[in-house]
Parts: sequence; structure tokens; C-alpha cells
Amino acid sequence: MILVFAKSRLSSLAIIYFVLFLAGVGGTAARAQTARAIQLSPKVIEVLTMPPLEIKDDDSDLLKLRKQRFNAALNEAKDRYTMYKNGLTRLTDLIEVGQRVLSAQADLALTPEERTTVLQKQLEIYNEAEENLDKQVKAGRGQAADLERLRYDRLGIEIDLTILKKGLSQ
Repeated sequence: MILVFAKSRLSSLAIIYFVLFLAGVGGTAARAQTARAIQLSPKVIEVLTMPPLEIKDDDSDLLKLRKQRFNAALNEAKDRYTMYKNGLTRLTDLIEVGQRVLSAQADLALTPEERTTVLQKQLEIYNEAEENLDKQVKAGRGQAADLERLRYDRLGIEIDLTILKKGLSQ
């Protein structure tokens, strides 16, 4: 039951990463102004204010650890986003914490099929974010290094998906 709840909530976390990534343009002062001006969607606000995943006594030791890891990444994302809005952190910090949240999210999948579904949703978010940042870089509002970092992360997801799909087909 909690996994079904967690999966629906966790797929929304990819939206956080995308929105946080969209907020990252320009220098620290410009970033703070841009972040304050962004109207977050209700679903993103819901995820940013959601409580950590519940760790139950009947969860396996491994699932407890995975939930704790996810909760730590989620809490860091919330804190980094607050810092980012106040101009106290850089876009790369948000990209890194977003990657950790997504990695912890994928690790919560219990079967290869569930993991494939999670990774495919993440790949869609990476593709959209990469396309958006590419436009910003071409317009002089984004950093090429941030775009390359995002490509690196997207390619990692594609590699994981390729390996996973190859294993499922055998």
C-alpha cells in the first residue's frame, strides 16, 4: 500500500527537479529574483511540503534504508530550494540534489518492471529539462557546463534503462 502511495508521490518528485532546473538562470542575484518570480504548480508545492516516507516496522531492513535515503535527499532538496530562492546556492547544487532524489526514488522500486517505469518517467523529465536549458544557453541565460552536467545525468538514465531492458528481455 505504501509503495503504491510512494510511487505516485515519487513520480511527482521528478517534476520538482524539472521546476528547480527551470529556475536556474543567470547569476546569484538574478537567480534569486527569478526563483521568487516563478509560480510553482500546486503539485510541486504539494511535493515540496509532503512529509517524508513513513518507515514501518514491517518494512524490510533494506526498504527502511532506502526510505531513509530517499527522505534525506528529499529534505536536502527542500532545504536547497529554500537556499536557492534566497540566492544562497548555485544551480549545480540543485542539479546534484535533484539527481540524488531521483536516484533514491529509483532505488525504491521493488521489481525490474517498476524500476523501468520510474526510469522512463525520469528520462522524460531529463529530456524536457535538457531541451529547456539548451534554449536558455543559446539565449545567453544559461551555462553550457550546466547543460553538459544535465546531459551526463540523462545519459546515465539511458544507460541504466538499456541495461535493465536487456535483462528483462532475456
